Amino acid sequence: MASVFATFDKNGDGFITKQELKESLKNIRISVTEAEAEEMVAKVDSNGDGLIDFEEFKILCRTMGGADSGGFGGDELRDAFEVFDRDRDGLITVEELGSVLSSLGLKEGKRMEDCKEMIRKVDADGDGMVNFDEFRTMMRNGGGKLLPVF
Repeated sequence: MASVFATFDKNGDGFITKQELKESLKNIRISVTEAEAEEMVAKVDSNGDGLIDFEEFKILCRTMGGADSGGFGGDELRDAFEVFDRDRDGLITVEELGSVLSSLGLKEGKRMEDCKEMIRKVDADGDGMVNFDEFRTMMRNGGGKLLPVF
C-alpha cells in the first residue's frame, strides 16, 4: 500500500492533500469535485489537520469497499468499475487491469502474471476476467484483491 500512497503523495511530504487526491483520482479517470475531495479527506482525517497521512489513507482505501461500509454506492461503484473496464464491454481483462495499475505507477501493472493472479482471486466464474458482479462482491468484501497492495 505504501507504493500507492507514494503515487498519490505527489510532493513526497508524507501527506496527501485534497488537491493531490483529486489529481490522482483524475489520473485513473475518476473525476471528483473540490467538495467531494474535501469530503473524502474529512471522512478519514482523524487528527483534523486537513491532510491524509499513511494510516488515514489505509482507512480511506478500506471505506471505499462498499455501500455498507459508507463507501461506494451504486453509481460510484459502477464508475469505479468503469475505470478498469476501459473498453466498456462489461469485463475487466488482464490487460485493462495492467493498464490501470501502470497508470497508478505500480510495477505489478507491467507484469501480466501478477495481473492474472489478481484476477484469479476474484474471478468466481473462471472466465479469466472480472465482471461487474464479481467486482461488486470484491469491493463489498474489502476491495483489495485487484490491487496487490491492500
